Amino acid sequence: MGFDALYQAIPGDFPLVELARRDRGMGEWLSSLPWLLQDPRVESLAPGEPEPGELRLLELSKELSRARPDLATRQVLLHRRWDHLHFVLSARRREAPDAEDGSLARIAIRGETEIAPHVVAGQGVPLRFTRPETVKDIARMLDALHLEPLRTHFTFERLTQAHVYKCPSEDAVEADWEWLREHFEQFRAFHATAAAHGDGVLVRID
Repeated sequence: MGFDALYQAIPGDFPLVELARRDRGMGEWLSSLPWLLQDPRVESLAPGEPEPGELRLLELSKELSRARPDLATRQVLLHRRWDHLHFVLSARRREAPDAEDGSLARIAIRGETEIAPHVVAGQGVPLRFTRPETVKDIARMLDALHLEPLRTHFTFERLTQAHVYKCPSEDAVEADWEWLREHFEQFRAFHATAAAHGDGVLVRID
């Protein structure tokens, strides 16, 4: 078992997050939105008799897909290396791993705010939402960032000291960095596109 991080763009003018707060039944299924946007059919629902809240989310997914077909691909997955990228992007995460980190880097990785107590992923981690205006700030931050100079921090010793989640073994650090470089570019492009569309971002760590 482990925790993978997935980021899904959501139109800023669509009241999905507010509906999830008010509608407990639908909100409890919100974590399945990325997959429903890819295939908004009853066949994509969980096995068994669909719950009313699940069906309401399906209808909202269909509405979103009709208005914005591109949402099916407006997502990025950092798998279990999300904390690796947080460590690289945030000096606070590197230097004071037990302290509260209010940086844009932390918001980009972990999300801005919890949606509601009932809006959680399968393993109980709260889903978080980053507002469109904050997404624009994150996009500007990522666009100005040069990743290579931060490579010096990405050592087995530093990662271990900071208790980075799923820390790579010492002989896998270089391969892990190459993976991170590629996925950083995807993460940056994702936020640039979301900002250009005025989208918010749903953050699912599960």
